[in-house]
Amino acid sequence: MPIRRLTRSARPAVIALAALGVASIAHAQRPSPYRLLDVLVFSAFLQVDASAYSPEVRNQLQQHIKRSESYRPRPRPAKQEPRVMEMVHTAREGYERRLVAAARRSGVEALAQRYVDDLKPCYEWEAFHDCPEREARFAEQYLAANPTSPFREFLQLLVAHRWICTAEGYEREEMPQEAARARRAAEPSLATALQSRPLLIRTAAQELKELGRCHPGV
Repeated sequence: MPIRRLTRSARPAVIALAALGVASIAHAQRPSPYRLLDVLVFSAFLQVDASAYSPEVRNQLQQHIKRSESYRPRPRPAKQEPRVMEMVHTAREGYERRLVAAARRSGVEALAQRYVDDLKPCYEWEAFHDCPEREARFAEQYLAANPTSPFREFLQLLVAHRWICTAEGYEREEMPQEAARARRAAEPSLATALQSRPLLIRTAAQELKELGRCHPGV
């Protein structure tokens, strides 16, 4: 996988994928630029302003963060690896953690790991369309083959979000027709996510509908 320099607009997404630390919901002195949407589709390590949400949403978000924190990734190779492989491992572990946290049930770690192994997500998006488009298409195919997956509600949200990220990538690449196609592709999954049973997914989907943007804090 080639290493390309990140544009300024892509950096927040990469940071979210690679972030390590202790997750919390905090009332910061300055308003947090992040939303519930960003926590779900990028990283539970991002802090959000909890006062912006109902008590029920706050409670479910706390549980989501706890599930994310409790995930224990597979051991990495014992020998020291090149920096690029460290980034690959970090990106994959973040993706696994995201799926486990969103599943709302125990015993899904192996399923999450298998999903990520098959997907082989990019460790950097680099503001282009190709990586989020591959994620969107993979999730659509996975849902078609696994309609009762414990990840199904979350993946509908993720598909919609990743198609919007794809559209933004095409816009930067000055390909407006492809950008329009990607935005249209987001619509069915967003509509499904807006009707999702989990309140957390519905709330994040509503934010995605209102914001219509990809990167966190933008």
